[in-house]
Amino acid sequence: MSRLKRIMKRLAIGFAILVAMLLIVNGAYSWHTGRQLEQRLAKLRAAGEPTTFAELAPKPIPPEQDAAIHLQRLAPQLKAFAKEHVDFLDRTPLGKSFSERDRGEPPTSEQIAAIREILSHYPDLPQAIDEASRCEEYASQIDYTVADCAADRCVAGHCSSSPVLDALMSSTNDRRTPGRFLRWNAIVLLTEGKQDEALKTGLVTLRLARHYDREPALVNGLIACAVRGASAHSLNLVLRSGPLSAEVRQQLDEELARHENPTRVLHVMKTERVINLSASRSLFVQAWWLPWIERGLLVDTIDYYERLLPVISQPWHESHKQIHRLNAEVSYLTNVSGALIGLLTSTIEAAREAFDRATATLRCLRILNALTAFAQANGHEAEGLDDLDLPEAAKIDPFSGKPLRLKWTDDGWVVYSVFKNGTDDDGDFKDQADWGLGPTGYPGVE
Repeated sequence: MSRLKRIMKRLAIGFAILVAMLLIVNGAYSWHTGRQLEQRLAKLRAAGEPTTFAELAPKPIPPEQDAAIHLQRLAPQLKAFAKEHVDFLDRTPLGKSFSERDRGEPPTSEQIAAIREILSHYPDLPQAIDEASRCEEYASQIDYTVADCAADRCVAGHCSSSPVLDALMSSTNDRRTPGRFLRWNAIVLLTEGKQDEALKTGLVTLRLARHYDREPALVNGLIACAVRGASAHSLNLVLRSGPLSAEVRQQLDEELARHENPTRVLHVMKTERVINLSASRSLFVQAWWLPWIERGLLVDTIDYYERLLPVISQPWHESHKQIHRLNAEVSYLTNVSGALIGLLTSTIEAAREAFDRATATLRCLRILNALTAFAQANGHEAEGLDDLDLPEAAKIDPFSGKPLRLKWTDDGWVVYSVFKNGTDDDGDFKDQADWGLGPTGYPGVE
């Protein structure tokens, strides 16, 4: 019996020594990863880059200068229109047929009458949205003063959802509503032969997209890209509808030039990094006794973005292979970090494509504006890009680094990018072989 006690005692001592060693290793590794994390965060803060939700808060702007405040005041009307918009398109035979024709065929007189009736419920909205778009500043209206999940909301192993993240996700669709309202206005104006006024509504939407660029997070960056695409769709129809004044053409060209902003994607990714850091902190609140797992993931996340940001600011034809290679190397991280950061990689690659697709679309639009202006002024079509008075950079396809392509058809110009496959498929938009703008009714018109 005494021998058994001695064995049990030795086992207990051995187990205690093992636990003590594990605690020492855990403490040492936690200290090491904590020190690494603080160094990474200090470097970001010294560069003036955000690391927490609170640091995303914009500087105060006088309300009369803040486009976001103006749009917030219009929220009840925009919400009411959004409901009527959905009800018409999804729940009425006239609206469903309009959606089917909207890729190229002009709307019927009955559809225009129904749209005009809905728009008449909001007579002051066009001017109010225009005034909002003309504000010089825009400050996100999300309340960043609430504690984010990384700080005070995770206590004793319990973490509630971040109100900042909830607000980011819940407000995204609202930013598309003004563009939808303005697009319907443009369609009605075109049927009334008011081409200049229709073009001006597209300008308002483009200005709103530039404001939306100041919202944080990738989801908002993609919303801004979508708003640009919707505006380009409307303006493509306007430019092909008939003569336009030189004044509104110049306004369009100047507005499109303002969208040549390569720092846009950097803002999106730096603010997305904050979201990823917050999410990483919240993942391991139940494993509070192994802090090095959380800290290691945070360090690896920061390192991943440090390698990504210089590459993703380059156009697609220069960056996509580097980004793909970087994402393939995520496996060099720990099993935990590699698996979790690996979830981001396909989204990152898709985002780079979306931003350059928007750039290509707006450059195609700018070229189309110049082409139709040339024909209107000279009585004949241009022979090619060299006839157009545009900066060389505005003619470049971000997917190839070479000039965008032109194709003349009986219905007008097709202006397009070779898109991701890098091959000129003769303006074939089917299955996104190429990407761009074509005449009304042209297959795949964007």
